[in-house]
Amino acid sequence: FGMPQPNGYRKAMRFMRHANKFGLPIVTFVDTPGAYAGKTAEELGQGEAIAYNLREMFGLRVPVISVVIGEGGSGGALAIGCANKNLILENSVYYVASPEACAAILWKSRSASNQATEALRITASELIRLEVMDEVVPEPLGGAHSDPVAAFPAIKSAIMSTFRHYENMSEREIQLDRYQKFRKLGQFEEWVVRGADWRNVRSERAAASGVQTGAGTWALNEAEASYIESSVNADEAWEHTLAEKAEWTNKPLQPPGLGRCATAPCSDSLLFVQLVAGLPP
Repeated sequence: FGMPQPNGYRKAMRFMRHANKFGLPIVTFVDTPGAYAGKTAEELGQGEAIAYNLREMFGLRVPVISVVIGEGGSGGALAIGCANKNLILENSVYYVASPEACAAILWKSRSASNQATEALRITASELIRLEVMDEVVPEPLGGAHSDPVAAFPAIKSAIMSTFRHYENMSEREIQLDRYQKFRKLGQFEEWVVRGADWRNVRSERAAASGVQTGAGTWALNEAEASYIESSVNADEAWEHTLAEKAEWTNKPLQPPGLGRCATAPCSDSLLFVQLVAGLPP
């Protein structure tokens, strides 16, 4: 129940293209454990329907606002959730796979679902912290399902305040805003570590005094500082190549106005934040 078929995603895209043509803002309400994975859905092109929606939603010229009102699971939720702003009710969840499925894949047992739930970071507060979601919509006492009428005003207020942020933007600015939101998603730490010893290594890094790169970025030691600087040099060389290369067989394309360093000048400090999130300043 609540798992869309390919025809449902194609119908949703038809309405979104209609709204795009006439300049109407788009609001999607997400409440699905995921796309239906049955034999018939696969025969009708479930994967293609989801992929098509993902691609087309990034080209829409009107604001897209997505509200998770229950659960948002995997590509089934993302196929109508590639929005400029993603809102979520405070008791809703959003995940790449259900805790039970995650436990079965990683721990080979559904009994590890509690451990999987903690690792997946699926709650509204965690999703806000990771910047996957943009705003939490409060629910009435007992949850929105216990008193839907009381929940509606908060949802309406959140949607309208979000829309007002975009009503004076140009079509191109709206597209770039959506593109940039998804480009900046993801937080990870990058350093060489032996097997399952990452907790000890993280503690060691947190306690170390470290060294500074030429631009003042923190690094554990001279070798890591040298790696950061060489990575930045390579990134700047690539940007120069993109700008100066006269002819390409298959030229890499990016939306105009949003280069890889559109929000700040390229520096080893910027790259280091991308490479090693969460380390001591």
